[in-house]
Amino acid sequence: MAMQPSAEPAIRFRQLGSRDKDAVARLAAAAFHQNSFYQNALGLDARRFEIYWDAFFDLSLGDPGAAVHGLERNGELLAAVAVAFDEFPKTSRVVRYLWALYRHLGAGGLVRYLRFVRAYERAMKRPTSERRIEARGLWLFAKPSAGKAGLGSRLVEYTIEAVRARGKMLITGFFDASNRPLDRFYRRLGFTVTSPFPFAGMRAARLELWLDQMEAGDHVESNAA
Repeated sequence: MAMQPSAEPAIRFRQLGSRDKDAVARLAAAAFHQNSFYQNALGLDARRFEIYWDAFFDLSLGDPGAAVHGLERNGELLAAVAVAFDEFPKTSRVVRYLWALYRHLGAGGLVRYLRFVRAYERAMKRPTSERRIEARGLWLFAKPSAGKAGLGSRLVEYTIEAVRARGKMLITGFFDASNRPLDRFYRRLGFTVTSPFPFAGMRAARLELWLDQMEAGDHVESNAA
């Protein structure tokens, strides 16, 4: 009797919560390992980057002004996307977040981080009316296996629909302009990418997607992540 081929492991999309902090922090640290753009901009080595992501997800996973969406297979977190809204972060949580960075990164590390945030806010500044409808960030973290399987694009598509369901109409992001595969990835998903501009001694680019210019449920096939 011929054996039937085993079923493909089920893929699950969901919004992550505080209990997922350790898993998503590890995923982000691995995804950004040897990422010279962010390491140089933030002045963090690999070990301190792990500390940063732990503090970041402690902040964002417990704040209603942010959402972190994950993609799992057989219970393993393969990719995650984080977005922030106009009400993020809550002031009470910021104090705890900055204190954690100060304790682990020192005064110099905290000052450099705050300079990065200030430069990032200048680069991403939009009219107040647009901030109310904006989902900002679109930080994507994925294991190499997820990228090869095209799962990163599926997670971004899922996140787009989740942002739409929240009533937001604009998704924006920021990335290393020298990362050509990432540039092509977002363009294939329908994002507009700006011309590169100087940022912290490097070159960055912004991306945006207006949701009223695409039909709900639209999906763009992609084999990259």
